[in-house]
Amino acid sequence: MTTCDVAIIGAGVMGAAAACELAEEGSRRVVLFDMCALPNPRAASFDHSKVFRSAYPDAFYVRLAVESLGLWRALETETRLQLLTAAGLLLLGRRRPSLETDSYDALRSMGLEAELLESRAAARRFPQFNPDAFDFAVFDPSGAIIHAERAVRALLELATRRGVNVLARDAVTAIENTGQNGKIVVTTESGASFECAQAVAASGPWTRKLLPELAGELTTTRQEIVYFDPAIGDARGREFDAGRFPIFADFESGYYGFPVHHGRAMKIANHNKGAEVDPDSMDDTVGEEFIAGCREFFTRFIPGLANARVALTRVCVYNNTPDDDFILDWHPQLDNVLIATGFSGHGFKFAPIIGRIAAELIRDGQTAHNIDRFALSRFAKRRTGE
Repeated sequence: MTTCDVAIIGAGVMGAAAACELAEEGSRRVVLFDMCALPNPRAASFDHSKVFRSAYPDAFYVRLAVESLGLWRALETETRLQLLTAAGLLLLGRRRPSLETDSYDALRSMGLEAELLESRAAARRFPQFNPDAFDFAVFDPSGAIIHAERAVRALLELATRRGVNVLARDAVTAIENTGQNGKIVVTTESGASFECAQAVAASGPWTRKLLPELAGELTTTRQEIVYFDPAIGDARGREFDAGRFPIFADFESGYYGFPVHHGRAMKIANHNKGAEVDPDSMDDTVGEEFIAGCREFFTRFIPGLANARVALTRVCVYNNTPDDDFILDWHPQLDNVLIATGFSGHGFKFAPIIGRIAAELIRDGQTAHNIDRFALSRFAKRRTGE
């Protein structure tokens, strides 16, 4: 049996970030496990892009975003890679009060830059948008494209340089207490066993299988994504480049999208939860109905993209909690096992700070951050009506 200090199950962005933090001081032997070749193409972390934004309707997530952005920039400096492309974020609003206005208020209450624009003022700045489709917009200048696959690879490479043992293509099948000094045994599909002092379960949509006792608090949903080529005829679509065109989000319809990035294409998806699926057997085909829905959104909001050519489609997964807050808490039965899961389609941007908090909990048993919102006990309170 192999021994280590900390086993991290799941080498997506959260597990990789936690591994980097734990290995930085060099005093812990860390093993990072994943079931697939890395980065795992079925993981919730995988795609060409994710959204960074500070715009949230409450100060709790705004503070986390600000801290996370600083850590992303530090990671860029250390790895000498561009992991974020600044674009700004435009929230399209149709009623007040709303998530958009609450986000504006939260940003301004913390002294952060934000603009509340009437629709025609927003369209003067970004003429790609139809001002008749919305009433106002909130502009968050911190909005940025996170180059997701590049970011995960950067974290994995940094973890390896810091001494983390990364074991891919061997799924963890069990986490068990040994009953001796709080030790934990992690068993893999190949039959290998690892005895460790502590573990982090960051297994994303596979958490429901690895820890079935959490199945009632987590759902895995299928989310369709389309990349469109904005170049039509002789036009090169430059007006949809970052700097000229922002990341956008319409909370009411659920649609959000990006400027041109991967392969000279822009991306659109819908944040509303899709059908529940098993991540090991889901259909990877994006339906014509979803593509048509994207075109309908474009026709109303961004007419210049209504006839854009589909360049790429893919399906990703969300690993959801009932309230969309994360789970970051100690397992109630397994000693010294920290659970980091349920990032509900908006967690990627927070990976550096979540990794740091997880490392603090593993090293010190506590963190200076108030993470009560991420406690498992909230689910029991909801069931009992407390």
